[in-house]
Amino acid sequence: MNFPNPLNAMQILWINIIMDGPPAQSLGVEPVDRDVIRKPPRNVRDSIITRSLLVKVLVSALIIVCGTLFVFWRELQDNVITPRDTTMTFTCFVFFDMFNALSSRSQTRMVHEMGLCSNRTFCYAVLASIMGQLLVIYFPPLQNIFQTESLSILDLLFLVTLTSSVCVVSEAIKTVERWRGVEKSPPTDSFHEV
Repeated sequence: MNFPNPLNAMQILWINIIMDGPPAQSLGVEPVDRDVIRKPPRNVRDSIITRSLLVKVLVSALIIVCGTLFVFWRELQDNVITPRDTTMTFTCFVFFDMFNALSSRSQTRMVHEMGLCSNRTFCYAVLASIMGQLLVIYFPPLQNIFQTESLSILDLLFLVTLTSSVCVVSEAIKTVERWRGVEKSPPTDSFHEV
């Protein structure tokens, strides 16, 4: 495939080291789910990766990849990669990452049930990541390093609207699973049998 690279090396490093790390680590201090004690014990022979979890991961990944490539394709109208093209694509991926982290706080509980700020460490990590991203796209010395340019408020609103779709779909999947009773699925719903 002769498809141009939508991100440069510095942007990829930023995503892998700075953007993914703090929000992911803060999920480790998520408050304990009080309902976990009411659930039956998991069979020790069952895989941790269930069919339900695998579907959620694949759907989220598909939304993130398609959404990010859509933004890149939308910006790349003249077949020449500009700082604006990479900035929009880069910021799109980062925002997708933040919304995906938000919906990944629990496999079964909805964001509004947990409380948006019940995990302050997570809130601070996401806020720091977003502030860091805004510095990368608005602070001139960092613009030079990351080859970015300033985005308009309309650009940011477009990106937030698009990238929130990963959270909306993930929450919808949780709702459907509850409705269907997958949350209480039998032990046969394991990764080994996919």
